[in-house]
Amino acid sequence: MFVRQCMEKSVVTCQTNASLQEVSRKMNDYKVGSVLITDEGGKLKGILTDRDVALAVGTDSTNPASACACDVMTADPVTIDFEADLDSAVRVMNRSHVRRLPVTEHGRLVGILSSSDVARAIHQEFDQFIGIEESYTKH
Repeated sequence: MFVRQCMEKSVVTCQTNASLQEVSRKMNDYKVGSVLITDEGGKLKGILTDRDVALAVGTDSTNPASACACDVMTADPVTIDFEADLDSAVRVMNRSHVRRLPVTEHGRLVGILSSSDVARAIHQEFDQFIGIEESYTKH
């Protein structure tokens, strides 16, 4: 199975100058745990998770209305090519200690792959395998 088969194609983005309050609103509105941060030209600059926002506001006394995404985001996040196989993506996630990977095609942002997407894909493959296995035992 390939990343392109199980990634989320619709991504939520904000520009680097967006306030943490704006980023939090988008996370809430779209029911996502991360927002990809881009520059004015749409180039990926970072990733900001709900955990990043909570830690910044909760531990640093950061004002969410005035702090920018660029102040808190993880800059230059690890990415994966949409043609990569799922095993490679899991290895990258494990090695980098991340649960979300922005997906690119020729350097252009085309989606995001989360650990939940990986689990769902593995579950589907397992269900298909069991279905095949059961058909052999019935004959």
